[in-house]
Amino acid sequence: MTQSLSEIGETYIYIGFQIDYFLKQEIGPDTIIVDSYFGPSELKPEKSVVDPDGLLRLISRFQVNVKKQIRDEPRRSYLLRQSDALKLLVHYGLEDPVAFQERVNIGLDVDVVTISSERIDELTEQASRALRNEVLTGDLTSMATRWRKRAMTKGAEIIPLAEKVAMEAREATQKLLFTLPEQEGVEFRAVEVAPWSAYNHYQGNYRAIIEINIALPRSKYTLWKWVTHETYPGHQTQLVQQESGYQSGTHNLESAIAIINTPECTIAEGLAEAGTDILSSIRPLTKPETVSTHLMQLRRAVGINALVMIQQEQRSETEVVNYLKDMGAYETEYAEARIPFMTDSIWGPYGYTYLVGAWLVRGFYKAAQEANLTDEFIKALYFETHTPSTLKTRISDLDLKLPKYII
Repeated sequence: MTQSLSEIGETYIYIGFQIDYFLKQEIGPDTIIVDSYFGPSELKPEKSVVDPDGLLRLISRFQVNVKKQIRDEPRRSYLLRQSDALKLLVHYGLEDPVAFQERVNIGLDVDVVTISSERIDELTEQASRALRNEVLTGDLTSMATRWRKRAMTKGAEIIPLAEKVAMEAREATQKLLFTLPEQEGVEFRAVEVAPWSAYNHYQGNYRAIIEINIALPRSKYTLWKWVTHETYPGHQTQLVQQESGYQSGTHNLESAIAIINTPECTIAEGLAEAGTDILSSIRPLTKPETVSTHLMQLRRAVGINALVMIQQEQRSETEVVNYLKDMGAYETEYAEARIPFMTDSIWGPYGYTYLVGAWLVRGFYKAAQEANLTDEFIKALYFETHTPSTLKTRISDLDLKLPKYII
């Protein structure tokens, strides 16, 4: 028996919640798989003891029905790639052998890449030159340390600063992209124990709680970068538009649920990372922000290599910490703080969403600008649902080309 198109969306939502329950049971209650949900409450299943083998069979039947029923190729491909990743999550919860490469290839729809030593050297030189221009002397690590301390915030004092920056970003986003619902808004909260730096917990009804890990010191020079990532035009803007599309009927039912460690995350994180690029015509980076951006680009590249070292090559944490210090100009405590995220049972491969997602979205944005197709970029990223593969097809259909470099 086949499903209707709406039943396909309902089944997808059911599967997402069942995997969430299963992994909470197997890994721990704090495990996050369903990142947000704003669909009908009656579609959220009651928590129950999950049969993982039955869940795998359900996903397989779901994929058969998608192939039979859905003729719209972008939606079809999106659901198939997402459900491949969902299968992988079940296998991971069962402690079946799942290679790191599979978790990246299938789970995030990207290739496992490392950044060449030549590219690391380029990024190192750019960061060093930018720091030296700020009348700093010494090696890269010592310059980076003094730069960090120059505008460091402490604890919860970051909250009012973030609120002010978010208001500026919201105004710029509405001028450049589209008007947000009147009731839309975010609330910033401080937390002290988390494997991440900041997190947008989208609540539905166009509202979000953004938790900031105040255990990690923050520079005022990086404030614009990470606030735009979490809010406008990043996660908050995308999720608000997704909910708006669902409410108006222009989005399919499956858009009402966001599931962690699936290919859609690569697009979401890429869009968030590209936030400052998107707003640059209205609010360009200041000189200090540009310096910090060069340093962050180096650390993002070094971080990917460190991730491969610890996950795929099984290097020791000590080796990885030393690599982060030697190549990424990290101080010891900050290099060590990266390890929990890289080794987290769920979040481990996630670093690729930032690197490859940002390359893809930034490349699309730049190419669309040059071709006077910015409206198509906005439509694709905010009014459609994509995985990296479907977005690449969308870009190709517009006769646009992506840049060579991965970052």
